[in-house]
Amino acid sequence: MIIRSLNIGPHLKKGQRIPPSGSQIKLQGKIGHVFCLLLACFAYAWPIDANPALPHLFSNHMILQRDAAIPFWGSADPGEKITVSLQDHSAETITDEKGHWELSLPPLPAGGPFSVRINGKTSITLKDVMVGEVWVASGQSNMTYALSGATGADEEISKSSNPEIRFFTVPQRVSLTPKEDTLEAAWELCTPDTAKKFSAVAYFFAKDLQQNLHVPVGIILSAWPGTEGEDWTDPNSLRNVPALRPVVAKWEASPEGMKNSAVHAMEFSMEYDDFELLPTEGKGSAIKVLANFDSGEADTSTGGFWSYTWQDGPETDFELTRPGRGSEGFAARVHGMLDGASSSRLQASFGRGGSTVDLSGYAGIRFWMRGNGLVQFQMLQPTITDWDNYASPTYHATPEWKETTVWFRELKQAGWGVSEPLTPKTLSGFLLVNMTREGDPELPPSGLYEAMIAPLEKYHIRGAIWYQGESNTWHAHKYQELLPALIRGWRKGWNEGDFPFLIVQLPNQGTSPELGDSIWAELREAQFLTVKKVPNTGLAVTIDVGEEKNLHPPNKAPVGKRLALWALGTTYGKKIVYSGPLYQSMEVEGNQIRIHFSHTGSGLEAKGGNELKGFAVAGADRKFHWAQAQISGDTVVVSSAEVPDPVAVRYAWAGSPECNLYNKENLPASPFRTDDWPGASDKDQ
Repeated sequence: MIIRSLNIGPHLKKGQRIPPSGSQIKLQGKIGHVFCLLLACFAYAWPIDANPALPHLFSNHMILQRDAAIPFWGSADPGEKITVSLQDHSAETITDEKGHWELSLPPLPAGGPFSVRINGKTSITLKDVMVGEVWVASGQSNMTYALSGATGADEEISKSSNPEIRFFTVPQRVSLTPKEDTLEAAWELCTPDTAKKFSAVAYFFAKDLQQNLHVPVGIILSAWPGTEGEDWTDPNSLRNVPALRPVVAKWEASPEGMKNSAVHAMEFSMEYDDFELLPTEGKGSAIKVLANFDSGEADTSTGGFWSYTWQDGPETDFELTRPGRGSEGFAARVHGMLDGASSSRLQASFGRGGSTVDLSGYAGIRFWMRGNGLVQFQMLQPTITDWDNYASPTYHATPEWKETTVWFRELKQAGWGVSEPLTPKTLSGFLLVNMTREGDPELPPSGLYEAMIAPLEKYHIRGAIWYQGESNTWHAHKYQELLPALIRGWRKGWNEGDFPFLIVQLPNQGTSPELGDSIWAELREAQFLTVKKVPNTGLAVTIDVGEEKNLHPPNKAPVGKRLALWALGTTYGKKIVYSGPLYQSMEVEGNQIRIHFSHTGSGLEAKGGNELKGFAVAGADRKFHWAQAQISGDTVVVSSAEVPDPVAVRYAWAGSPECNLYNKENLPASPFRTDDWPGASDKDQ
C-alpha cells in the first residue's frame, strides 16, 4: 500500500489526493479501503494487525473518568493472556473463545499524563493519558455547531489551547444492531485547530468545568444534525412505552428496500466533467470554462481548486480518471461505498483560501455527469453559515454522459435556516453532494443509539449534555415520554446509576400567533417536565440567546456556561446559583393568581425595566389575555381586568416570546404554563 501525497496545495494532480480534515489520510487499495489515523506529529500509528486490539476510544491523549473503576476491553486470539498496566496498577485476563477480553483497573484521582501498556502477543502503549472528568455530548445540529461559527469565534479560538481539555468525536454511522466500536476516530488535544471544528456548546461547557474544577475534562461528542430523539433511544425503551411503539411499528412496516438502504452500504460511482459558467443575457459575457481536468489538475479557472473529504464517506474515493467525456482528458470521479443515510461532498472553490469571486455576469453553471447515484448542487456564499445553502433539486445520473444545467435563479434554500438573498457578487464555491441511487431514506429508530451510543457504554463517564428537540417539535407532546425513555435507556446501558443528564431547553426561534398555541413552547415544556420527573436531570434555559429567524443561533457561550453552572452546582456541589427561576406551583387569590418558583437565587427581577413581560392569564373559557404581572418576594402575582375569575397562567408561551423574568444572578426563568389543555401538537398523538 502506498500513502498518497501529503502535499496540500492548490492543485490536485492525477494520482494525488487531498487528506481530509482532521488527521485521517487515505491509503490506496481496493473497495473497502484501509485507513490509518495520524495523530499529532505522527506520534502514534495504530498497527493494522495489532494483537491485542482496542476500541477507538482507547488512544493517545484520552481522558479516563476519575474516582471510578477504569475498564479496558478489546479483542485478541482466543485463550490469549492480556495484561493492562497504568501507574502502579495492573490487571490481567484471558480472552474467551471468541477472542473478547475485558478487565478493570482500580479508581484513580485526577492527574496525568500517564502511559497505559497493554500486553498480549504484542504490546501497545498509549501515551499522554489523563484522568479527570468525562462527559458525553449528544443531540442534533445545534450540538454539532462548530466553534468557528459562534459569536466571538476568532478571539475564542485564538486562546483555546488547553492540554487539560480533550475531544473525541464519534463518526456518524447507522446500525440496526449494537456496535462494539466506533468508526475510525481518536482523542484530540484542545488547540485552535481542533477547537474551531468542535461543538461550540461542548467546548464552552468543558472550558468552564476545567477552569472551576482544575482537573482534565474530556468530551465525547456523539451527535448528528437533523436527527430525532427516536434515533438516539434504545429499542427496548421505544417498545416498552405505549405512546412510542408506533414509531417502531412504522419502521417495521417500511419497504424492505428502504430499510436496507438506510443501514447497508451500497456501491456508487459518479463522474463529472466540463464545467462551464453560462453568461447572463445582455451583459456581453462569453461562456467560460470553469474546470475540465484535461491538464490532469483539479483546479478552477477562477483561481480555486477542487477538494474532497472522507469524513462523511469514509469508504469512498476521489480521483481524476481517464478518459473524460469525449474519450480524452480526465474526469473527476467519486466512488466507493455509501449507506443511504450518508453522502459524500466534492467541493469546488472559486478563489484561493476561501476567497470569493464576482459571478454576477453569469446565470448558471453547466456540467456533464454520469454514474449510478444522485447528486445535489449547493452554492456556497459566506453570508450563509447554518448549512441552508442555496441548492438545486436532486439530479439522477445515468450510465451515459448527461448534460446538467444549474440556473442560479432556480436555486432555493430549504427554509429551515436563516433566509438570505443569493449574492452572485460574493460566491466562494459550490458542493456536489453525492448519494446512492436510493437517495436520502429515513433513519431507523434507534439507529444512532446502536451505532453511536452503544459503543461508548463501557467507557465510564460522569454524565451527559443533550441539545436536541428541533426535529421533534411537531410531536412535542410525545416528547414528554420520549426524552425520559431515552434517559432511562442510556442509564441502563451505562450501568452507572442515575448519572447527570443535562438538557438544553430550546431557545427562542420562529413565531407564534399572539396568545396562541406553540409547538416550540410545548417542546420546551416537555424538556422542563422531564427535569421535574426524572431524577438527576438539569435544564439550561436559553430563551434569551436565540434568534427569531435562525434555527442555529451563533451565541453558544451562554448555552455551554449554563450547562456548566448546573453541573457545578449539583454534580460537583459548588455553593452557587445554577438555575434561573423554575415554575413550582400556583394558587388563585380572588381575581389574581400567585406563581411560586424554585431557584429564585437572591431575588426575582424584571430584566431591562420595572414591568414584567410575557405573562398571560385565562379563565374557564380557556381564552388567554395579556396580564399584568408584579414581583412579590419570591413569587409573581398575575391578573387581568378581562379575566375576573382566572384559572390558568402562561409565561413565554410562543416561538420567540417577549419575556424578561430573571433572578438577580442574571439567569432567565423557564417558559411554563399552569394548565394542561390540549395544544398544537396533541393532534399528532
